[in-house]
Amino acid sequence: MMLFKFIFVLLIAQLASAFYFEAWSQPNYHGAAKTYTHRGTFRPGYTIKSYKWDSPIWDDCCVRMCNGNRNVGYYCSSHSSGQPSANFNKVVIGCGNEQLIC
Repeated sequence: MMLFKFIFVLLIAQLASAFYFEAWSQPNYHGAAKTYTHRGTFRPGYTIKSYKWDSPIWDDCCVRMCNGNRNVGYYCSSHSSGQPSANFNKVVIGCGNEQLIC
């Protein structure tokens, strides 16, 4: 019974923080960094020059990368880049049927 409770607590903890987006101010995961673990629109205050998006397939969450109001990328499955092909300064994270609008 104790093992079941332990597994249940781990499952709840995983569901609470299923995805994350990490944004760095310099290429190759250097410089200032911010991590986002909730749905919403986020502006780190710098141009994002490297990033990591980690999202389990079962969480139904996606990220849209924006340069101002212009869409420059969109991922649902995990993805990372040490040197993105386009600059961006905003990320929009949502799950399910939420629209991700720059």
